[in-house]
Amino acid sequence: MNLTENKPTYIPQLIAEFFQAARRPFSYNLRKNFYIWFGLIWGLPVPLATLMIQIHFMAKGGVDQSFLDALCTPAQWFFLAHPFLFGVIFGILGTIRYDTDSRFNEAISNLENLSTHDLLTGLKNRHYFVDNYHQECARSTRRGEALYLLFLDIDNFKTINDTHGHLVGDIVLKELGRFLREKCRPYDIPVRWGGEEFLVLLRAAGEDAAIMYAERIRQGIESGISPVIHFSFTVSIGLTQYTDKDTLEQLCDRADQALYHAKQTGKNKVISWEALHRETGAADVSDRDSRNGKGTV
Repeated sequence: MNLTENKPTYIPQLIAEFFQAARRPFSYNLRKNFYIWFGLIWGLPVPLATLMIQIHFMAKGGVDQSFLDALCTPAQWFFLAHPFLFGVIFGILGTIRYDTDSRFNEAISNLENLSTHDLLTGLKNRHYFVDNYHQECARSTRRGEALYLLFLDIDNFKTINDTHGHLVGDIVLKELGRFLREKCRPYDIPVRWGGEEFLVLLRAAGEDAAIMYAERIRQGIESGISPVIHFSFTVSIGLTQYTDKDTLEQLCDRADQALYHAKQTGKNKVISWEALHRETGAADVSDRDSRNGKGTV
């Protein structure tokens, strides 16, 4: 029922699309539009068949004419045009098919982009990171690379929204995303984790190099990342190193603990979970020795 109702509007649409494609140079491009050659081959049997039939009947009727004489008859010239006519028609249809495939592929690409990228910042999103985490870790393990996770959080972001408005807050997030894309190397992965939280999966030579890298990001943000933001803001960063068979939850939890310590001790700083763990462990040993009477004399 629906097909019947749509038919009157569907056919004119097809006709309009056909004539629109007929005006496209691609429809007659012998090098790129292989549908033209398909049409030529498809139409070739028509003049060949009519030529053979004409020669057969001429011979049967006792008419003594050469092959070229049969080829030059008006009727045969009409049929000789069929391969070229088919080539043109198929070339136009090829253009329509090419446009349809292009739109289809573009739609698929847009859907893939929406599923893996954050719309506001343009960074990879949480869904992408979760899906590709183990693959990235396995790649770094095979190459013997040290892998670190940086957990960034904008300091006092609620105050920014309350003071300047949520639109400005979105601009801050967008510009921070652009800044991270510019500062991160092609093989690092900046991610918007959610809200004002960002991750960077970082390949570094060691803990000191990772901390130095994180400090450059922190200092760059503190110095100002965009002329469209007329106030300064800062970030706190917690980082940790990936160890063999770390789950995503374990890695994020350690980085989040380091980030929490940075927040609780003044904000606008970089804290390494490993360094924090060493300090905490040393303090625990010192307290235990003091309780056991093993303090320094």
